[in-house]
Amino acid sequence: MIRTGQQYRDSIRDGRQVWINGERVRDVSVHPMFKPLVDVRARIHDMAHEAAHAPLMTYRDETGDVCAIGNKLPTTQDDWHAKRDAVNAVLDEVGGIVTRVGDETVGEMWSLYDGQDVLNEVNPQFAENIRRHVARVVREDPFHVSANTDPKGNRSKRPQDQDPDMLLHAVKETDAGIIVRGAKYETAAAYANQAFTKPTIANWGDSQLSDYAVGFISDLSAPGLKFICRTGFAGRASLEDYPLSNRFDEVDTLLIFDDVLIPWEDVLFYRHTKAATFIRATLHRYSAFAFVQRNIKLADFMIGAALFNVKQTGLDTQQAVQEKLPNWRATARASTPI
Repeated sequence: MIRTGQQYRDSIRDGRQVWINGERVRDVSVHPMFKPLVDVRARIHDMAHEAAHAPLMTYRDETGDVCAIGNKLPTTQDDWHAKRDAVNAVLDEVGGIVTRVGDETVGEMWSLYDGQDVLNEVNPQFAENIRRHVARVVREDPFHVSANTDPKGNRSKRPQDQDPDMLLHAVKETDAGIIVRGAKYETAAAYANQAFTKPTIANWGDSQLSDYAVGFISDLSAPGLKFICRTGFAGRASLEDYPLSNRFDEVDTLLIFDDVLIPWEDVLFYRHTKAATFIRATLHRYSAFAFVQRNIKLADFMIGAALFNVKQTGLDTQQAVQEKLPNWRATARASTPI
């Protein structure tokens, strides 16, 4: 139910077409631009197997199997406390802030889980698909990311009035599934296993149906996918001078779908603009929790740096300084959702 770090590394050695700086990357798990974050994600898997971390990182499902707490569909307030503890354990272990490692994006599927009535209006099979995928993430423990951002284009125009192949859309139906073409931006896609892929377009006009209103789970090892990555920062300067960018640079990717088959069982909505509008409005209903938690951790780091600075200069004895730093952190803590 829970993979090891080595199993994760092996899962992304699948021949995917990854490019960075014009170079074809044969193994993202060892390439210097990707390896630091691959190692972090592998460490998350391994922590779940270690006695020192397993109580925070795992839970037992209704069948007694051990599963990752980050993937669990939350139903109680205690589930959120457990998720917070697990993420804090990871950030403390790696000594920095990582965002695109799965727990913050798997929550976007939970928004569709809440919206099954909307999906049922389109096709009851789509609601069944989301229930199955929510369970599958728990069962198989993949590195799950989320393909959100579209190439910008001309936002004053409807998708169909722009370059037809720039924005992701369905071009054909088959017995096996739909064929999609277009592009998406997705941080960490080059070293992840799957992505929840959906439109963030707002301008549907009065259209009820559109080939661009499509959402699905994308297997990132599927034929026809190409990953064009921006230059990474890892290894480009000394670790001492750039401790964060060397260890925690999460590489952004332009993910190109070149007539990729999406099996029907992986389609979560299709051609229905109401469903697309719903997911756009509720996308971060759950994921916002993970982002706010990381911002609080960032505030802790910044306060630590500020304290180090004032101690160096002797300002730590000043009352005004003593008052401001604790108040800042207290404000950040008070804003945390549960």
